[in-house]
Formats: sequence, C-alpha cells, structure tokens
Amino acid sequence: MIYRRLGLREARQHPGRAILTMASVAIGVAAVVAVTFTTRSTQTAFDEIFQSLAGRASLEVVAPIGQTVPADLVEKILAVPGVETVAPRLQRPAVVYVNKKTRIQLVAAAVDPQRDVQVHDYKIVAGKPLTNTKGAVMSQLLAESLGVKVGDEVELLTRSGRIGVDVVGLFASNASGMSGQGAGLLIPLRAGQTWFLAPRKLDTIQIVFAEGADEAAVAKAIEKQLPANAELRHPANRSAMAEETILSTNQALLMARAFIILVAVFVITNTFLISVTQRRRQLGILRAIGGSRGQIAALVMSEALVMGVVGTIVGSLIGVLIANYLNAAMGAIYETTLPPIRFDAEPFIWAGVFGVGMSLLGAIVPAVKASRLNPLDALRDVLPDEIEGGSRWLVAAGVFTVIVCGALLALSIMGRLNSSVAVYAGVLGLVGLVLILPVALPVITRTVAALLPRRMRVEGRIASRQLLIHRSRTTLTVGVVFIAASAAIGLANTVLDNVQDVKNWYEKTLIADFFVRATMPDMATGLAADLPDGLDSEILAVNGVQGIDAIRLISAKAEKQNVILIVRGFNDASLQQFDVVRGDEAKIRGQLAAGEVVVGSVLAQRTKLNVGDELPLETEEGIKPFRIAAIVNDYQAGGLTVYMDRAVAEKQLEIGGVDVFVVKADHADIDAVRQQLLAIAQSHGLILQSFSELQGEIDGMMSGVDAGLWGMVVLGLLVATFGVVNTLMISVLEQTFEFGLLRVVAATRGQIRKIIFAQALIVAVMAMAPAVITGIGIAYLINMATYAVTGHIIDFQLHPSLTFGAFFLGLLTIIIAAWIPAERASRVPLGGMLRVR
Repeated sequence: MIYRRLGLREARQHPGRAILTMASVAIGVAAVVAVTFTTRSTQTAFDEIFQSLAGRASLEVVAPIGQTVPADLVEKILAVPGVETVAPRLQRPAVVYVNKKTRIQLVAAAVDPQRDVQVHDYKIVAGKPLTNTKGAVMSQLLAESLGVKVGDEVELLTRSGRIGVDVVGLFASNASGMSGQGAGLLIPLRAGQTWFLAPRKLDTIQIVFAEGADEAAVAKAIEKQLPANAELRHPANRSAMAEETILSTNQALLMARAFIILVAVFVITNTFLISVTQRRRQLGILRAIGGSRGQIAALVMSEALVMGVVGTIVGSLIGVLIANYLNAAMGAIYETTLPPIRFDAEPFIWAGVFGVGMSLLGAIVPAVKASRLNPLDALRDVLPDEIEGGSRWLVAAGVFTVIVCGALLALSIMGRLNSSVAVYAGVLGLVGLVLILPVALPVITRTVAALLPRRMRVEGRIASRQLLIHRSRTTLTVGVVFIAASAAIGLANTVLDNVQDVKNWYEKTLIADFFVRATMPDMATGLAADLPDGLDSEILAVNGVQGIDAIRLISAKAEKQNVILIVRGFNDASLQQFDVVRGDEAKIRGQLAAGEVVVGSVLAQRTKLNVGDELPLETEEGIKPFRIAAIVNDYQAGGLTVYMDRAVAEKQLEIGGVDVFVVKADHADIDAVRQQLLAIAQSHGLILQSFSELQGEIDGMMSGVDAGLWGMVVLGLLVATFGVVNTLMISVLEQTFEFGLLRVVAATRGQIRKIIFAQALIVAVMAMAPAVITGIGIAYLINMATYAVTGHIIDFQLHPSLTFGAFFLGLLTIIIAAWIPAERASRVPLGGMLRVR
C-alpha cells in the first residue's frame, strides 16, 4: 500500500507530467466514445425508418422492383393456418402542405385501418381513428410542430396532384416514427392506391403469426402462395442498403480513432519511461531497503490506473460533445435528422476498457524497466543499455511486424481480406517502423545535426549526444510525432482524394441546369416523393428549355444485393454523362436503348460481374437477366446502382412515375427560364434547384464529416505536441548540471536556448521527413484498398501544398513547443545549475 501512495504522491509532485498522461488518455477515450456513439446513431436512424413501420410483424412480403404485390394476395395469406393477421400497406415518400405554404417531407402510408392497428403499436391520442373515408391521421409530434389540429385540412402531393385531406385524428407511437423523411401520415388504403396511381397494388404485406405456430412451416406455406416476383423476408433486412451507404464514412472514422489511440499509447509509454528515468535514485533506494520487483511495478502501475480512470472520465465528457457534432455532420451528409445521442452503458464501458487499458498498456514497459533496476545502477546518471542501443528482440519484432502488415495490406488491396484489415495493418505497420528506428538512430541523429545551420553546429552536436544518451526516450518521442504526422498526412491526403473523386463524379454526371423535385431521395431506400403526372408538359412549354429528362428511383434486388434502379432516358448526351470505369462510353446509349443496363462499380465488385455479363434482376415474371453494358463510378446509394432506359423499364418492369425532372436550358435565357420554372415549382409546392445549388448542397454534405475527420487528426497532433513538450522539459531538468558547466566556460543564455531548439529540430526532422513519405504511402494504400469495396480505384494525387505544408507546420509546431523548455533552461540560476544532484 505504501508503494501505491508513493506513486500517487509522485503524480501530485509533477502535475504537468500527470496532466499530460491524463490528457493523452482523455483524447483517446474521446475518440472511442465519439465514433461509437456516432456510428450507432447513424445505424439506428436507418433501422428506425423500417422498424417503426414493421411493428409486430414477424415476416413481410415484398416485391423488389417497384415494391408492388397484388392486393388479392392478402386473403390468400390470411387463409394459411398459423397466420394471426396481416397488415397490407402502400407507403410512399410524400410532401404535406399546411396552409398552402408550409411543406414537410414525410412517409405517407396507405393502410387498412382495421388490420393495421393489430400489427403496429400506435394509439389515437386526439380525434377519431382512421376509417375507410378520405380522412387521415397524423403523428402527434408532427402535428404539434406544424400547428395542425384535428379538423384541419392539409394537402398531400401525389401523382394525381395535390389532394386535400382532413386530419381526423392524431396518433402517438411507442416506436420512433421519425426518419430521414420526417414523421408519419396514415391514409386509407383504397384512397392511397388511387392517389398514387397504384390500383389494387401493395408495397408490403406484414404478417403476424398466431401464438404457438410453427414459424418455419407457416413461412413455407406462405411461400407457396406468392407470385414469382414476391419475396418473404424479415423486416429488419430492409436496413441492408443503409449499412452499405454508411460503410465508407464509418471506416474513415474507425481509422482516425485507431491512429489516435496508437499515438496516445506511445505518449503514455514515453511519459512513464521519463518518470522512471527521473526517479531512478528513488526506485533504487526502495529496492535497496527491501522493496520487491512486484512492489516497484505496482508503484508505477498504480499511477497509470489512477490517471487512466481520471482520463477516461474527462475523455468521456469530451467524446459526448464531439459525438453530438459528428452526429449533426452525418445527418447532413445523409439528408436526414439523425436521432439524438442515446446514452447507455455500452460506449462508456468500452471507453473505460480503452482508457484504463491504454494507460496500463503504456505503463507496462516502464513498470518492467523499473522493477528490474539494480540498486547499483541507481547511482549512475545513465544506464549502460541506454547508451549502447535498443533491444535486439524489439528490432526483430519491428521487422517481423512490418513484413506481416505489408502482406496483410497487399491481401486487402487484392480484395482477399476485408477492407477494415487495411486500417489495423497500417496502424501496426507504423509501430513496426518505430521499433526499427533505434538501429538507425545514431546515423540519423548525427546526420540531421550536421545539416543544421553553421551557427548551431556546436549546439547541434551537444543536442545529438543528449538524444543518443536517452535512446529509448528519443525513439518514443520521434515515434509519437512520426505516427501522428503520418496518420494526419495519410488521412488528409485520402480525404482530399475522395472529395476530388466525388467532385469529378458530380461535375461529369450532374450536368443539367435545373432539377425539379418534390423531395430528396432517401439514401437508405432510394425512394422519393412522386411528382404529379403531366408536369413535364408544363416544363417543356417554358421558353428556353432545350431538353428534359424524367428520373425514377426504385428499390430493387439483384444477385441477393439490395440495389437502387435508376430509370431515365439516355438519348440526350447533354443531360446525362457517365463516369465510366469499364465499357465503351460512345456505345452506352445505344446499348441502354437495346435493353442493357449500366451498373455502379460497388455493385459490380460485390457481385463479381463485369461488362458483358448478365445481371439478374427480380421482376414480376421472375428473375430476368440484363446484359451489363458498362460499369461506372457512382456515389448514389453507396454505388449499389443499376441504370436502365425508361422505355425498357416501362415495357419489361412496368415502372412508371417520376421522382425528379432534370432540365437543360438555353444559357442565353437562363435567368428567364429560372423564373418560369420557379413559378411552376411554387404552384405545385415543389423544389427547384440549379446545378450550383445542388453542388453547394453536396459540398455541404461532405464538409461536415470532413470537418469531423480533420478534428480527430488535430487531436492526434495535439497529443504528439504534448509528448514533445514533456520530453524537452524533462531533458532540461536532466541537463541542468551540464548547462551549468557550459555557463561556467562562458556559454551564453542564447547558446543554452540553441541546444534545446537543436534537440527539438533534430526530433522534428527525424520524425517529419519519414512521416511525409510514409503518410503519402498510407494514402496510396488506402486508395488502393478501397477498390475491394468501391470497385474502382480512387485516383491518387500528390498534394504539394499539403505535403510541404504539413512538413513545415510540423517543424514549426515542435519548435514553438520547445520555446518554454528553452526559456526555462536559459533562466535557471547558475548556482542551481551547479548544485550537486
């Protein structure tokens, strides 16, 4: 117990070092908490879109193309023994207008009033329940936010135009009705089928089993009643598209978190090694008076435990704040309002595991080193092993780690391993490089010292000698800066490459001047609100409109993959271009008109299909193959997209309706066209977007997550800066006697400062020079590894401003960090310098 108290007293006597350690833990924990909460919130939001509609349903019947099944299937399923009840639904993204001005985007569900309440958990809290009349019931939360009361009339935008609907009641649901498309509106099934031009059609039939029923047998009996196009599945499977959509962003967040945790562990290790070195005499005396190795190790580990606990608490609070920001940023990129952060124990348990674990892991090597200290060595200022070099087994482990991680990266790039393996292989590979560093440290240190300006040559040699005396500490300090800078440069370069890839895509493919839509398509399902039929005639009548195209997005299924089918006309090259990965761009339009399809690169990669192969799409007549004309880069729906000509879709799949009109205008009359289109949009309550507005919207969606990633990179660099400051401060204390002797032989305060700045500069150059090269390599490998997920290689580009900016910014940051230690060294009184230690 006394040894633990000594450890805590040591922390109180050196608050700066203790604060550094706790800050390192806190930042690592903050990254864990923030990323965990954000990824869970994103997944939960997309799951709730479907789960709030699934209710008690154990299974549901759907059709992938157009999501329609015949209404007479309801009675056939009800006749199956073991089925308690069913809930037929026709649900559409829609727009509701209040007082003809206020518009809200939502999901309108046309339901059978008597059957739906038996499946879905909601109750009427005001007014009357839904009946088979023209009325509707609205979510209580939505009604309160819009100021709608029972008896008010709202207008619903449908394919039949704007339909006036009386709100006869308000409902509240135990499951969240909020989704990326707003709240819920329930309307009678027959009315919905008429308004949405889907007579005797359903999107889903949700099925509840009778108590005690043999679910497998009932499911098998139901399948016998299904038409060829229908599928029986669990409602939760509807979130698969959401998982694909959020995969790449979550991977980037996980990578940033991994690098920050690694840097934090290095700083903690370095801090405790410095503590052990500084307390060598104290530890030696404790060993001399009978302290066991276990007690000495317990002294160090108790400090680590306390700092880990405190750092975890502080980091958890910081992580929650960061998570709220990232949550808003992720909501912006997915065009949805994500649910607020839900606090539960799991993320904080992981925070405790990582926080305390990081602290204890970082203290293991220093604790072992302290426990093995010979009392005789305590009388020496420097241990022989620190002068002679690092451990051979550590160097060998470093070489082995680099080789293994290189092999894992290669397998990940080839697609034989999951892309997440590349993240951890990259992290461990950097650790391996740091372990190899002691072999080359003497040559590198002296070389960098020789490159210093002539005015600092003498000070540089003294600084070089001091760094080599404490080789372990120097290696860790250089390693911290190296890893932080490599990760920062690699992630930053990757972010810039990905942003440029997205910009290249939308600048090439989104080439229309205007877009007319009711709502933005939901990224989880691809669904959007229908536009009124006949709107194309009004748009074409506008003077200055040179071309128009109608686009329809449909949830579909191909090769057991949930995909988005994009139906449009492709005869006008001025309205549609492709970012072709494989295929002949000059022949694509003719091939589409002939009944072939174009697929996104991610879908091609998942299905292992290539140009010329057949893509099996599920249709009302069963599985129908479509020849692949080309594979293209596409960022819609995570790249799980299939493009089909409208005439082909209408003939073979019976797909109609329009989600968005794209308009090409005469640029000489662009302002006049805009005003006329705006008048049309306002008369129907629609949204008019210009290309520049859409471009700004896409850029805004990306900037939020980019800012979050940059913020995490900055946190990592901040930890590295703390490590440099701490190392130099301890170096000043250990060199006090040497500085005193230099002052006696006429060294000036300025020369003492130069020695400290020379140490900082040597560390900076040793770390930043290879970090720039390694960071570029990391970015290249990340880009290559994305092929296994995206199906196309994101073009790797060198960014000179980033590369040189990062190098010089790193040097400047470390030099600035050296200012306080340098001033402290130069201002120590001469008498104090020569005091016997």
